[in-house]
Amino acid sequence: MASSTRARWLALLSALWMCAPAYAAGPRHHYVMQGDSVWSATHLIEAEQGSLLSARMAGLVGGGFETSGGTWVGFNQWYSSKWQDARLSWMTQLSPNLGLIWGMSTGERGGKYAIDPSVKLGFVVQTQMTRQTSLSLRATSIVGGRLRERACVANYGDIGGVQSVNCRMAASMLPPSQTLGYLFNEKPYNKETFFVQFTWNF
Repeated sequence: MASSTRARWLALLSALWMCAPAYAAGPRHHYVMQGDSVWSATHLIEAEQGSLLSARMAGLVGGGFETSGGTWVGFNQWYSSKWQDARLSWMTQLSPNLGLIWGMSTGERGGKYAIDPSVKLGFVVQTQMTRQTSLSLRATSIVGGRLRERACVANYGDIGGVQSVNCRMAASMLPPSQTLGYLFNEKPYNKETFFVQFTWNF
């Protein structure tokens, strides 16, 4: 974990510690989740199919190139998918002021790319500062969900023979070996999120 990421999470945990009420202070404040109460305190907060990475791949489907022999090669066979990445997330209320966010995604696969399945973890904490004001923090992090693109194998005949090449750039002016550096290898765009909300009721 990078030092900047570690520092962000330490700050979030510190905020969580300061904002969460001390439920162990005595029986009057004790808050315990048992048995079926865990499920009754769990709520679906996200159900979505498709993502920014999915949309990026879908945007390539109509493209293609023409070979030196005049044959059209479409991208549909490489960048279309019968199933788009689907995500579900829940929030489990651990106490009146603290909730655990957890979820997962299915991933997505096409002929020349894959979006890995993922797991989402996070928390939401709210504290009442005064009778009129409250502060809430929400943070999530996604493990997995990376987009990976695979290369094609093309035959360049007498000028280059059989070589690996980026499918999208097989007809470009770049040497095939240089196109490999442009293969997609990207994290989810929303890998880490952090929201702060201050509410003032007039």
